[in-house]
Amino acid sequence: MEKRTRQGSAAEAVKRDFDEVRPVPAHAPRRWALAALLLWLPLSGCFPFEYYVRGPALVTGVDMQQSIQVAADQIEKEGMEQGLSIWVLRDQHITPEQAREVGRLYLERIDGMKSDFNIWHTSWAIANLYRLGDEPIKAELEVAFQKATQQPARLTGWVKDSAENHINGEKITSGFIHIGGEFYAHGHLVVPGDKKYLQSYEDYRQKQKK
Repeated sequence: MEKRTRQGSAAEAVKRDFDEVRPVPAHAPRRWALAALLLWLPLSGCFPFEYYVRGPALVTGVDMQQSIQVAADQIEKEGMEQGLSIWVLRDQHITPEQAREVGRLYLERIDGMKSDFNIWHTSWAIANLYRLGDEPIKAELEVAFQKATQQPARLTGWVKDSAENHINGEKITSGFIHIGGEFYAHGHLVVPGDKKYLQSYEDYRQKQKK
């Protein structure tokens, strides 16, 4: 019964964010597909890309600077894209300068976020980047990380429990988690030479126009 209740709560939380993306322009079928995946996945219990170490979560050849440009555009949105914007970056290698930029994006927007999903996922991103980082990266993310650790208190139910685990838990949860996360990564990480991913920030901009 507990498992069923948690799955239901997760699906309800995702459905609220699914509803937030309406109305959807005719040129945005990827958004609908992602929302549908994320609505179904909590009910399926299928998490093939969930890890507790960094190695399997790393994507070879990521252009982090251009990927952060994509994230900066995505975090301006109000649907699930806002929550996934920096979440998709959270396990990759990052420089202190890039950490400062991601921390700035987070701190400028977290207080204004209303969606449980977005609060949870952006804060999870900051927690992973901080906990996986070396001392210079931790120094750049310290303020954002302290803010992130407080965010589960804004949430309720199953989402609060999951956020607490992902942000403040003993283990670091890494990876794209499920096919919905991988689907988003393919459209929002810049990995030149790997055709599954974006080839450049300009590639992202052109696809947004379609």
